Amino acid sequence: MKKILIGIVCLAALTACKDDDENPKPEENLLLGVWKKERIITISGMDNTTVLDEETPDACDEKSTYEYTSDGKYIVEAYSTTNQGCVYEPSTQNYTYNKSENKLTVGNQTADVLELTSNKLVVFVPDHYDYNNDGVDDYLKYTFVK
Repeated sequence: MKKILIGIVCLAALTACKDDDENPKPEENLLLGVWKKERIITISGMDNTTVLDEETPDACDEKSTYEYTSDGKYIVEAYSTTNQGCVYEPSTQNYTYNKSENKLTVGNQTADVLELTSNKLVVFVPDHYDYNNDGVDDYLKYTFVK
């Protein structure tokens, strides 16, 4: 009787494991969630590697958050320093993320995703401005953390 009972338990365990293999868990979207800006690096457009400037958020900008939602919304709770002090500038736009091409599009701006983990996002964005006056528009490399 014990052998039959053990056989049934083993069969049930094997069946449970088989169901898990046939129904894989959906892949986690690491982009979803609320991010904070950690650093912005200005990169020369001439060679896409030369660092022209590096900055971290000031006390006002540290309050800002950047959220990617599961329904394709990019919600920005931005704070920036102006002559009037720390000014709140919220906005919401649509976004798409193409994981296979590592492309993130927010509104009409597309960026290369250089790194995406559960707690770090690094994007490389054309800035359409020539910071070092070499005749070539430069890029911004943003690092965000959760």
